[in-house]
Amino acid sequence: MRCCGASIKGSDLFLVTVTKTEDGAHGFEKDASRKMTLNDDANQDSVRAFHNALGGFFRNNNIETLFLRGRSGSGQFAGGSVTFKIEGLLQSLDGCAVRILMPQTIAAKAKKHAFMKSAGLFKNQEEAFFAACAGMAE
Repeated sequence: MRCCGASIKGSDLFLVTVTKTEDGAHGFEKDASRKMTLNDDANQDSVRAFHNALGGFFRNNNIETLFLRGRSGSGQFAGGSVTFKIEGLLQSLDGCAVRILMPQTIAAKAKKHAFMKSAGLFKNQEEAFFAACAGMAE
């Protein structure tokens, strides 16, 4: 099984393509993982370019399912407005099913299934990796 995990931090989107082998191990595809930045969320051309780049990434890597680490809409740890704009752009992509998983769900699944970090995974990719692992565990 192959899917993509995503996490959003400010105007940065971290995408990690994850595979699950028959023995249940999770690994990430370094060449099919990347960081994308929405440079100017008030500029329509910038937003369109970001959206087109997202579509290209998913088409080029044959991604049909995305598991996105969700953010709180209110409270101390609420996501900023740009993060919700990026989330909306992800959900508007054709040909890609987007499932939002809250951090508590990801943590519970990580504890239940004992996900192991894949070798070569950068710190800023971990949340996206674990979101994909949790999504594939359902």
